[in-house]
Amino acid sequence: MFLCCVNANPARLQSASEKTDSLDVKELLKSAYEHQQHGRYEESREVYDQAAKQLGEITPQTAEANLKLQQGLIELDRLTGKTSAAIKRLEAAIKQTPDQPLLHAVGARLTYETGEYNKAHQYVARALALDSDQPLAHLIQAHLLTDAGKINEANEGYRWFVRYYNRAQPEDAETLLQIAEGATQYARWNSVSQIFTFVINTVCPDALKADPLAWQASYISGSILQEKYNRPQAADEFTAALKINPRAAEVYVALAFSAIESHDFDLAVKMINRALEINPRSIDALLTRCDLELINGQYQQALKTAQSAADINARSQLVLARLAACYLLLDGVPARESLAELFNADEDSETKTTSSRFTKLTVDLLKQNPKPGYFLYELAQLMEMKRRFVFAEFAYLKTISLMPQLSGPKSSLGMLYMQMGKTELAQQTLDEAFKSDPYHVRVSNMRKVLGVLESYGAIVTDHFVIRYDSKADAILGQYMADYLEEIYPELAAQFGYEPPGKTQFEIYHDAKGLGAHQWFSARMIGLPWIQTIGASTGAVVALTSPTAMKEPFNWASVLKHELVHVFTLQQTKYKIPHWFTEALAVRSEGSARPQRFNQLLVKRVPKGEIYSLEELDGVFVRPKSSENWNFAYCQSLLCADFMVEEFGEDALKKLLTSYQNQRSTEEAVKECFQISLEEFEKRYHAYLKKITASLKGYRTESTRSFKELQKDYEADQKNLALAGEYAANLLSRRKKQEARELAQSVLSRNPAQPQAALTIARLELLSEDLPAALAIMQPALKAKTDDVELLGLAGKILLKQKQYPEALAIYEAAHKKYPYKTEWLQGLAIIYRHLTEDHKQKEALLKLVHLDPTDVDSMQELMYLYQSEGDLKETLHWGQAALQIDVLDPETHECLAETALKLKQPELAIREYRVLLQLDGKNTEARYQLANALFESGKKQEAETEVEQLLKLNPDHAAGRELKAKL
Repeated sequence: MFLCCVNANPARLQSASEKTDSLDVKELLKSAYEHQQHGRYEESREVYDQAAKQLGEITPQTAEANLKLQQGLIELDRLTGKTSAAIKRLEAAIKQTPDQPLLHAVGARLTYETGEYNKAHQYVARALALDSDQPLAHLIQAHLLTDAGKINEANEGYRWFVRYYNRAQPEDAETLLQIAEGATQYARWNSVSQIFTFVINTVCPDALKADPLAWQASYISGSILQEKYNRPQAADEFTAALKINPRAAEVYVALAFSAIESHDFDLAVKMINRALEINPRSIDALLTRCDLELINGQYQQALKTAQSAADINARSQLVLARLAACYLLLDGVPARESLAELFNADEDSETKTTSSRFTKLTVDLLKQNPKPGYFLYELAQLMEMKRRFVFAEFAYLKTISLMPQLSGPKSSLGMLYMQMGKTELAQQTLDEAFKSDPYHVRVSNMRKVLGVLESYGAIVTDHFVIRYDSKADAILGQYMADYLEEIYPELAAQFGYEPPGKTQFEIYHDAKGLGAHQWFSARMIGLPWIQTIGASTGAVVALTSPTAMKEPFNWASVLKHELVHVFTLQQTKYKIPHWFTEALAVRSEGSARPQRFNQLLVKRVPKGEIYSLEELDGVFVRPKSSENWNFAYCQSLLCADFMVEEFGEDALKKLLTSYQNQRSTEEAVKECFQISLEEFEKRYHAYLKKITASLKGYRTESTRSFKELQKDYEADQKNLALAGEYAANLLSRRKKQEARELAQSVLSRNPAQPQAALTIARLELLSEDLPAALAIMQPALKAKTDDVELLGLAGKILLKQKQYPEALAIYEAAHKKYPYKTEWLQGLAIIYRHLTEDHKQKEALLKLVHLDPTDVDSMQELMYLYQSEGDLKETLHWGQAALQIDVLDPETHECLAETALKLKQPELAIREYRVLLQLDGKNTEARYQLANALFESGKKQEAETEVEQLLKLNPDHAAGRELKAKL
């Protein structure tokens, strides 16, 4: 018995050892998986390697553990872009266990993602032969059928996931995630919105419940929400995914896509780079980078990026769409007839032999996939983004005919029709799209816009259709229509071109609880915010109604600006660079360069912060700040001014013609001006420096911090200018006592030191002691200081004290030194009015309105000045100019009506009196004048109506009763 016991113990000890080792392997695999799901990929690989070593020492190996090991390592390779290693590892695993369906399904996914579709088919067939319910194999099979153009079979493939879920009720996270992906695709194709809700609210949460580390569940939910433009909830889901796995490359790509849609392109670049750091072979990241390069007009670079993606998967419809977009933008877009021939041609037709890169790519694709819906849909979106509307429309329509089950192309086509001003087609298309996808936020918003437009009135002229809120903007709409027709001949002559058809202008007002600007934004992008107050697609113009804005703007300038875009974009078939169409549009407004532009020139040009022409286009699309955006406009305008000064009056027309002939900027500059683009920019930058040097009175912001200023002062306390600056900074930080003591110390040594005097003056004003504040500044004023702040404060005090002659000296001197600053002109206009120097007042006002085309008060003042002088034509001019800012001002209309009568323009007078009565129906004198003008114009019946109304309001109106007797 002893020997038996001795012989038996080793066996029992070996069994216990194996059991312990198996337990260790299980724990190691669990730990490796946790590392992997948390994005700790290096640590995960180390632990998997430990598990592999441990597993190799166990006899026999457990099949389940080995499968988890191989599956984990393959997925780790896949997530980090080591596709070749993943495939080799897979092939070795299959040799070891050839009858494992999951491995064949994983092989199908790997080869599908690398474009090896024949191998992927083989893996799918083997996986399903071993397990007819293998979810991953079914998913890849459906994808392969889609890419072969077998849409009905693919649809059944995606439908399988819905049926399988209902039949098997799986609970493991991996299967639930695959069901979420397949069922969502079925929902997209068949407009089953309930499935989207079910996936987001049930399937993905169940997957997370089964596996709290399944970050992919949050990613899938976020992707669905992002697709429906539900950005806030999508962002929450992506954040949740990154909380689990901060190195999930897919999520960073999704965030990059969101950033592009929000025009935060710097963030998009950051997200793309992050994704590619994690997975250098992420096709989605490369394609998103390609999209960004296309947005920026970097077509050659975009092509290189697309080719990098094609090196990974040359069969992907999404990759081929980017290649095709690059070819079209670089080589030119075929005519619609050629496109129709290409997609309808037989294999033996002549179209098949066409040598263009786009045609060859398309022909090769059609041989493999007769229904490349995703290729066409992606390509249409890219071309729409580049304003190639005709091509985009063709591609959307073709996609819908090939894959009518896709809701995306219908939504995009409806939005495109809105861009093109085809609202009836848009209404029909968006209604159909909404039935297919009621969760699409932009579609929903655009349908609401169409609902608002339906209630709008329309003014149709020879060249325009003006849509407007007939209750709120009836007056504005008519004035806009007249103005557009007035400027149309001028622009047609200037550009030597006329847009075909009538251009539609839409003026949005407050409606249905939303503000005018929200409706305008929704009209342009389907979302509630856009930076500008007016925008043009090249086919349609929309703007926020000035009557709904708190801050006034010159609506005539905005209309002209946007109409120039219509001319230039259509004339060049949208080939004109963004900077040049903006240069022409801003220049057309005819106003002086805005003060904000001058301030930016003074701030940036001396530091060499000047954009190249290529950079300018990018700034318009992706401004980091409103300052960058304004400087892009400023530089564009000055580039146009430079061309005229350097190369003659016809320089702009020459360049526009070159763009019309589809030249690049480099080619166009060489063709028009016989110099290289490099030389052109060198001269242009010199011109900017010359302009900047001429500007006076614009202070550059100090880059020195308060601490640096303090340090400099303490190191050089005898420097009175530095001490004065430091005192002023102390006061701005509410250190009043320190500021006072230092400023007084400075003034005791130099009473004319401006910043110290300004500091004490401001302290005196805290107690409203104006004389004391003014007295402390007198030495600096007598010394003829150039300090803008001190001059401004002294001038304001003198105006407040009505010491006009004394104020005049300051304002005239300051204006002479700083002619572009409107504050001096505003003060001069006030002073001249009080001194009854009408001629000088008029001069100041004329300069003011040139510098500030929104200064309606100055325009009205000019109107009354000219009226008092009896200059009726100028009275009329400035009254009409004032209406281009405030069209609802009754006094302006009254003045215009009276002036029109004196000028013997009864039709204009009648119109102005009618408008005046719309604004002030109880104005009996205006009604009498209207009735009298109608009578004298031979419109007796209309005159009688007005007289009756007048006498109802005032039965004792003598002139009215007399007029009635004549009738």
